[in-house]
Amino acid sequence: MKTGTGTRKRIAELVGAETDTPRRARVADSVIFGVLGAAFATWAVRIPAVSGSLDIDSGAIGLALLGLAVGSILGLVTSSALVSRYGSRRVIRGGLFVYCLGLPVVGLAGEFASLVGLLVVFGFGKGLVDVAANAQGIRVERGYTGQIMGSFHGLFSGGGLVGSGFGGVAVVLGLSVETHFAIVGVALLLVGLAASTRLLPFEPSTGGDTAFALPSRKLAGFCAIGFCALFIEGVGNDWSAVFLDGPAGAGPAVATLGFAAFSLLMMVGRFLSDRLVTRLGARRFLRVTATVAGLGLALTLVAQPVVSLVGFAVLGAGLAGVMPVAVSMAGNHDPDTPAERAVAAVSTTGYGGFVIGPVLIGLLADATSLRTAFLPALGLAVAIVALTTVLPTVTRGSHAGSVGTSGDD
Repeated sequence: MKTGTGTRKRIAELVGAETDTPRRARVADSVIFGVLGAAFATWAVRIPAVSGSLDIDSGAIGLALLGLAVGSILGLVTSSALVSRYGSRRVIRGGLFVYCLGLPVVGLAGEFASLVGLLVVFGFGKGLVDVAANAQGIRVERGYTGQIMGSFHGLFSGGGLVGSGFGGVAVVLGLSVETHFAIVGVALLLVGLAASTRLLPFEPSTGGDTAFALPSRKLAGFCAIGFCALFIEGVGNDWSAVFLDGPAGAGPAVATLGFAAFSLLMMVGRFLSDRLVTRLGARRFLRVTATVAGLGLALTLVAQPVVSLVGFAVLGAGLAGVMPVAVSMAGNHDPDTPAERAVAAVSTTGYGGFVIGPVLIGLLADATSLRTAFLPALGLAVAIVALTTVLPTVTRGSHAGSVGTSGDD
């Protein structure tokens, strides 16, 4: 116990000694996003191994991923209400226990039914942390003159890259799924808890009524873009390893590189997105990146190891800034609307894509082929371009400076 406490204190020292400043909170929240990505990537790259050990097909994988998506949506909705009452920092801490410790438990699934149930719990933990981390990120962003949300999501992708890289090593070393998930889950929990001590504290007077509500007309466009983006993102997150190992004809070790390439380019793209949004404007940025994502999908469908691998990389680059820009625009679209409510609305609607996407892709793959099952994602990339024409005008800076004087524990 002393060792764990010492480790958390040491990591906390590396994050920074001060707590109530945007800069320290930015670093801390970036670490939380990294933990989110690393845990999810750890699961994603071992999907082929899990499906093989349970002897389930693509359709069953899709249904199992439905459990993950449903759990995530429940967590997103619950998180919005909890953040309004207890603050994002406390919700992040509680969510980390469910999410990180849920990972090794998923590895213990001995049959399909238990896998689905455990993925619901794992997804619930992810949803709790997701909304709370984004709400914290928007509050930190208000202490800066420009958009920084892309950098937070960049660390999610960076965590995904680390998680997928270690996953590839685990495959090569012959580590069992159970051992792999246990090592990663415990390590990420310690890192996340240490970082959470440097997040902005809670002050109820700044939260308002942040319980989840149906999206307003102004938020509808952002929510639709979130739905499309996460549906398409599911192709890279959930199906890259399966596609490369199957239709593209790559081996298990090479198949893990699909998620790595997807995450690497998404990470780079997200770090660049803040500057690109400033230069191009948010609407034009979304149009260009959605087009790039469509090109990546087209390359993936060639179903050759190298070309498909490049396709997943291009897909990651195209999708990189779509969700963070949509979340940032939604969170700042109305000074009178609490950021948590907007984040929850966009995130929850977006995760509808995670509910429909995995199931639809799996069922279509069973009925036709996995290549054919990817086609709806192309249509949604076009839809994102069209949706940019109905977004309301967003004026940044209306909340600037609020972070330095008010808190959110």
